[in-house]
Amino acid sequence: MYTKTEFIAMIQTALKAPDTLYNESCFNYTGEVGGERYTEIAARELLTKDNLNILRFGIQQINRKNYKTASHETLAKQPRPEGSDRDEEWIAKELYGKMLNCIGKIIDFQTPLKSVRADAAGKIDLLSYNEDTKTAYMLELKKPESPETLLRCILEAFTYSMIINPPNLGRSFGLSNVDLRPAILVFEDCQAYKDFHYKRFHTQGANVRQLLYKLGLDFFVLNSTYDKVIERWPN
Repeated sequence: MYTKTEFIAMIQTALKAPDTLYNESCFNYTGEVGGERYTEIAARELLTKDNLNILRFGIQQINRKNYKTASHETLAKQPRPEGSDRDEEWIAKELYGKMLNCIGKIIDFQTPLKSVRADAAGKIDLLSYNEDTKTAYMLELKKPESPETLLRCILEAFTYSMIINPPNLGRSFGLSNVDLRPAILVFEDCQAYKDFHYKRFHTQGANVRQLLYKLGLDFFVLNSTYDKVIERWPN
């Protein structure tokens, strides 16, 4: 699709707007160039000191006062419309209120990040709280068979963790003195899961996993009945 030089130039251009970096299509390429995965090339570029600093310090916080949506409890009880193509949103609603091993109770879904309509921000797919470990997870959910790469998931989850106002988020849900962590929640048959385990089949994959580690994200795999985490990283 692109030469390695052209692809790296695309990444450098994308880094000029770190707040919306995860939306750039180049981070969702699944092909290869010169025998190397596009995602591995991109992750290696992002792991340089200068580019890590752009990610860590270049994303602007959005100062939203209240993150809780009063209607979510009612919305979660509504049945999924027949033929709906918004699978991730409905899976998130179906998970609301469930207690899951490792990540705790799902206390919200589609948590808004915008303060005003013009803000360039999406929504946190799921918010959970593990009372045993005093950890709240901001979970980026990927539906079964999702084609999105692990790299794109990492960038989206990390961006949202930088955008939020942690004290305001905690107050919104009655949480205090918690460890607030970005995380990824996937199913075994999606692209992100395959990317995470790519090392089993090939020598590549190390750069993407290293970025996951460097940016401080957790990785969880949910079973097909949505009631048990069957894999977690770090262990």
